[in-house]
Amino acid sequence: MKNPALACLALTLLLCGCSKSGPPYSPKDALKTLKIEPGFRIEQYATEPDIHSPVAMEFDEDGRLFVVEDPGYPLNIEAKVGKIILLEDTVGDRRPDRRTVFADKLTLPTGIMRWKKGVLVTDAPDVLYFEDTNGDGKADIRRVVLTGFAFSNPQHTVNNPVYGLDNWIYLAHEGPATAVIFTKEFGDRGSDIRFPDKPDGPTLQPARRMVRFRPDTYELEYLSSSTQFGHSFDESGHQFTVSNEDHIREEVIAARYLSRNPDLPVGAAMERISDHRPAADVYPIAQHGRVEMLSGVGSFTSACAITVYLGRPGGTGG
Repeated sequence: MKNPALACLALTLLLCGCSKSGPPYSPKDALKTLKIEPGFRIEQYATEPDIHSPVAMEFDEDGRLFVVEDPGYPLNIEAKVGKIILLEDTVGDRRPDRRTVFADKLTLPTGIMRWKKGVLVTDAPDVLYFEDTNGDGKADIRRVVLTGFAFSNPQHTVNNPVYGLDNWIYLAHEGPATAVIFTKEFGDRGSDIRFPDKPDGPTLQPARRMVRFRPDTYELEYLSSSTQFGHSFDESGHQFTVSNEDHIREEVIAARYLSRNPDLPVGAAMERISDHRPAADVYPIAQHGRVEMLSGVGSFTSACAITVYLGRPGGTGG
């Protein structure tokens, strides 16, 4: 390099970069930054470059892992870059060593559930069914099972299909959000939710409520309340929901009971059950907390993916 000053600057930047100890971390180093409850352990299972922007996953009965990739979140809605990645362990060491694109050309996929011989995937306005019929790890059947959901704010759209104890499939759903900006991209209010292959089947008019359905019998119902991103059931069938600031709630009155008396005014069927209030105080280990639009430093800003844990630390019992 002809300019000594530039050479010195380049060397300084290189050395600074080599001694950098902060984020972004390697997968191995990232594990060291996590603090978990005593009795639990955390291990690396799959990382980049095998997966990119994962938002949901589902194991099947053979131990294969289906991962939903949503690299378009939150604004890339034209490229259809969403994918379902199939990860498999072919050598028996309990680590995936084979990666296959099971399905692609999704817009903003948000959830996945094992179903029949394939998987159900939520990608508004649709709930899609994918199946691999020839065993090559790639879906050759793609069918719309349910449609009509609003293509709205990605934090409000349909997501997280869960198979209930009652043989219904439950969908997390917040419903359409009124777009103030990006109205062209996310101003959709949705249409009647319906089974596209059953023209005379049941329909639901757009509403901000969760949905349950049975694709085999073409049954379709609203629940009595909504959830934002994720929901979960305990062993007794109690349903727990979440919003960005309210990290644990329960739907305490099912819609089938409220429908007995349509004249009964009910403001809400959701009970906040946290013992330390909604927008609960949290104590991040980050040195410099960020202030988000809806809340301040030190409280939940994007709670999601609530999961009822039915085991116990250090074991698998109930």
